[in-house]
Amino acid sequence: MSRALDWSALAIHDLQGIHWRAASQIDEALQYFAASGEGSIRYVTIDGERALRLYVAPYFAWISLTPDSIIVWRVLRYA
Repeated sequence: MSRALDWSALAIHDLQGIHWRAASQIDEALQYFAASGEGSIRYVTIDGERALRLYVAPYFAWISLTPDSIIVWRVLRYA
């Protein structure tokens, strides 16, 4: 099942601030996850709330899943 990618304005801004090669790898990983459901995914708990992250070292994309789409909220460096 393939899902559409919906990028928030903050995620677009984050991606534009990253070197183009890393940004391309992040976009490719998100597109692959949207198409196949596979990727380096982890649920984390922040302030009692569960968040979903897709990791592309040394970055992660903070995402949400809906039945038809993947919402990309932020793209941040963790290391």
